[in-house]
Formats: sequence, C-alpha cells, structure tokens
Amino acid sequence: MGVDPGLAATGYAVVAEDGRGFRLLAEGTVRTGAEKPLPLRLGRIYQALAQVVETWDPWGVALEEVYLARNAPSAMYTAQVTGVILLLAQGREVFHYAPRAVKRWICGSGSAPKEQVWDMVAHLLGRRPGSDHAADAAALALCALLEART
Repeated sequence: MGVDPGLAATGYAVVAEDGRGFRLLAEGTVRTGAEKPLPLRLGRIYQALAQVVETWDPWGVALEEVYLARNAPSAMYTAQVTGVILLLAQGREVFHYAPRAVKRWICGSGSAPKEQVWDMVAHLLGRRPGSDHAADAAALALCALLEART
C-alpha cells in the first residue's frame, strides 16, 4: 500500500504483484476541509485509511519522506499525517522514499518529471489512478514492491 500524505489531500493505492504483473486493487484520495479543526481532519484521514487497511490487509506501507523546503508549516502538517499513517502501519513493513528515489525506481532517473512518473505508473498498472495524489501513492507502492524483489 502506498500513501501520499497531505492534510488537504491524502492519496492511497493498494497494489499487488502476481505472475502477470502489477494490479491496482484500490485507490483514492481522502480530502479534508481547511475549515475543520486539525484533530477532525486527522481523524478523517485515519478513519478512511483504517478502512482500506482493514479491507486489504497490506503487508507493507510506503510513504513519501516529509520534505522541509520552503513551507515549514505545511511540512509540519504533512508530518502529522505521516504519524497517523505510521499508527495504521503497525505490524507491517514501512518504506520511506524521497521524491527523487521514487522517480529513480519508477523511471530510472531521479530527475524525471512528475508526468513521466504518472505515465509509467499507468503503464505498469494498465491504467492511471483517478487523481494525482492516488497516482503518487501508486508509485510509492510500486517502489516497495520493486524493492521487496531485491
């Protein structure tokens, strides 16, 4: 299971590998309204992803590393969402990937544009997930599956 953490929009994707390749089992985006208090927003993310974990029982959870760039407050909210996801990942393998590492795993180059990553995700899965956030989550799940091969 891959999760693209974000307070306003958290993408998720459950991906499996079988003898024919990769399959997208479930995907979506959990959206929270900015007008809601932080605990309610985190609770909404927790409840939605808890249902995904209960339904699909993934063996591992892959997350994008929190990146502290220009917007520290935004990064702090993303870190809080990451904490919620780690709580849900109890008893499972957890994988963390920097954005450049995802690009390298999926496209072979850490400097690949995001659109190229999404195109490769669509190629590997036979279809593109319904949102950019879910596509990012699928890329993370694929990274974990590919890494588990090695």
